[in-house]
Amino acid sequence: MLKQTVVAVMVTFAGLGAAAGAGAQSWHEAHLDAQKPRPNQPLPPLDAHPVVAITVDDLPAVGTLPPGEDRVAVAKALVSELKANGLEGTYGFVNTDKLESRPGAPQALQIWLDAGMNIGNHTRTHMRLTTNTAEAFEQDIAQNEPTLRQYGEVRDWRWFRYPYLEEGETLEKRRAVRAYLLEHGYRVAQVTLEFEDYAWNDAYCRCRIKQNEAAIAWLRQNYLDTAAAYIKLGREEEQIVFGREIPNVMLLHETPFTTLMLPDLLDMLRKQGFSFESLAQVESDPAYVEDPDAGSESGGTLPGQFMDSRHLPYPRANPDPFQQINQLCQ
Repeated sequence: MLKQTVVAVMVTFAGLGAAAGAGAQSWHEAHLDAQKPRPNQPLPPLDAHPVVAITVDDLPAVGTLPPGEDRVAVAKALVSELKANGLEGTYGFVNTDKLESRPGAPQALQIWLDAGMNIGNHTRTHMRLTTNTAEAFEQDIAQNEPTLRQYGEVRDWRWFRYPYLEEGETLEKRRAVRAYLLEHGYRVAQVTLEFEDYAWNDAYCRCRIKQNEAAIAWLRQNYLDTAAAYIKLGREEEQIVFGREIPNVMLLHETPFTTLMLPDLLDMLRKQGFSFESLAQVESDPAYVEDPDAGSESGGTLPGQFMDSRHLPYPRANPDPFQQINQLCQ
C-alpha cells in the first residue's frame, strides 16, 4: 500500500511543474537563463578524488521548525553529525540579529562553538547588497563584529560570506565593499558548490504536520538527486572557467531538513570520492585569489560569477524542482 502511495505522489508531483504559475527564480535559474546552453561537447572526466570544505550559513537560526523541535535540538543534531565525520572547525556564518529575535538562538550558537566549530561574518541582518548602498552594507558588517568577537573569542572569525552570494550589481559597489573587507582583515568565503538546500525545509515541515510519510520520502530522495546534479554542474563549471577542478567549498544552511539529510549528503560525497578539508586549506588554492571584477544582479558561486562575466556557455542542466517542492503538502 505504501509503495502505491509513493507512486501516486510521484505522479502528482510530475504534473505540478506544468500546472504551477511562474515563481521567483533561483539564482541558478537566473544564471542559466542569461546564457545559451553549452553545445554537447564532452568535458574531461571529473576528478576521482575531489576535495570539499563544508560551510553553513545563517547561524544561529534559520528556517521553519517542524513540530516538536527547537533551535537547540537542531544545533545539537548538526554539530553531532559534523563531529561524527571529523568536521570540527567547520565555519558557520552568523547573523547576530537573530540572537535577539529567535527563541533558543543564543544557546544554539553556544552549542556550535562548544563543539569546536568556527564562526564568520554574514552581516548582522543578512543584508542584501544589491538593494542597499555599499556604506549601509559595510555598517551592517561592522555591527556584527562585537558579538562575533564575544562568542568567537580567539577564533579566526574574519571570514566573510556575502548574503545571497550577491557581491554587488555594479562594479563600483563590488570594488568598494571588497576594499572595505580587505582593509578590515577579512577573507571572502567563496562558494563553488551550492544547490539551495534550504528550499526543501518548509515543505518538510508542512509534510510533518500532515504526517505525510510518502511525501517526506520523496523530499529526501529529491534533495539528494538535486544535490548530485548541482554538484556535478559546479565541478563542470570549474573545468570550463579554470581549466581544472579546484578544491571546493559547499554552502549549506542550518535548517532542520538539511540537518536531517546531512548524514546521507556526506555519505553521497564520500561515494563520489570527496575528501574533506578546512575552509582555509581549500581557499589557499590560487583560484580563490582570482576576482571576476564584474557587477552582477544575481551573484552566485565563484565559477558561476566567472561564467557570467566572461559570457561562457553553461553546461546543460535540468530544471530545478522548486515549483514542485513549493506545492507539496499545501
